[in-house]
Amino acid sequence: MECFLSCARGLERITSEDIRPYCSSVSVDRGGVQFAGDLRSLYSVNLHSRTGMHALVKLIEGHVQNNDELYKMVFDYPWNEWITSVDTIFIRSRVRSRYFDNAQYVALKVKDALVDRIRKKTGNRPDVDKVNPRYTLFLYIFEDKVSIYLNSSGNSLSKRGYREKIHKASLNEALAAGIILLSGWKPGQPFYDPMCGSGTFPLEAALISRNIPAGYYRKGFAFQKWSYFDNRLWNQIITEARGKILNKRFPIIGYDNIYANIDLSRQNSRRILIHNYVQFKKAELIDFRPDIPGIIITNPPYGERLGEESELDTLYQLMGDVLKSNCKESDAFIFIGNLELAKNIGLKPESKIILKNGKIDCRLLHFPIRHGKYAH
Repeated sequence: MECFLSCARGLERITSEDIRPYCSSVSVDRGGVQFAGDLRSLYSVNLHSRTGMHALVKLIEGHVQNNDELYKMVFDYPWNEWITSVDTIFIRSRVRSRYFDNAQYVALKVKDALVDRIRKKTGNRPDVDKVNPRYTLFLYIFEDKVSIYLNSSGNSLSKRGYREKIHKASLNEALAAGIILLSGWKPGQPFYDPMCGSGTFPLEAALISRNIPAGYYRKGFAFQKWSYFDNRLWNQIITEARGKILNKRFPIIGYDNIYANIDLSRQNSRRILIHNYVQFKKAELIDFRPDIPGIIITNPPYGERLGEESELDTLYQLMGDVLKSNCKESDAFIFIGNLELAKNIGLKPESKIILKNGKIDCRLLHFPIRHGKYAH
């Protein structure tokens, strides 16, 4: 199978490295990774990928320039060989083309061709279900190039299963895991987040440190509903992964100055039975001081409402002062969505990695804090 694993912009390389062990071939693309393999590969990528969003199986690819050509391309595909009249379908579309200017109409045209094919071959047609379809198709059109994929993941792979309440400033879990992997942190190194919010960075670090697959606690994947789902193979993959989980405890600590956030983080850790492998403590940023030098990763607020600028200027200045005074010999990685605020940190980053958080242009800044380098 030819497949595509989508991911946040900037995480393509780390995503390809993450799934390479499970695929026959992997190549970096814009906004994701192309990979090839069999059902074992597809199931394994869904289970193990820490940074991917949707694992998509390519069904159709070609070039058309009008609705009639598009209809024929889709109608000629043998949908009836695996979609029956009692199944449900849904089509998501993304269109950037001078030939097709209405994404909803194009999706409707593709749906018509698909159900007409099945009706012609079987006498009946499947229904559309937007909420819980058996098969979800992703339709992409760029100019005259049409690609149709089958979504094997269902909900985004970033949904691990440990968050029920979404903290207003939460990063999605896949982006958080990608930032950790980009930092070069290795299990055994002390890990700190001085402004942890709902605990996403420490929780992802704990999953990595124990070698727990990112999708281990999910309620399910779309491929488990398919007519040709291989349950025996899936159980074998799960058993193999379970046998590689580690029970070592490493120093992974999240701090926040709001107790409700600490409570939410602890709830999230209990939901996936990892609460004995990560700590959450209430503390003010000014008091943050690592017991042992290690990796510091945090995502400070960057202002979404008017009137926050001066307050955040002070926060970023404090963050820089705390790093210089209290965090010698540690490496700090600060993920920010406001480059102007970053200037208040008062430190020069050694590197800047460009990332996207949704539609927001962000940077991952690396500050190696060494004795003498940032002396007052």
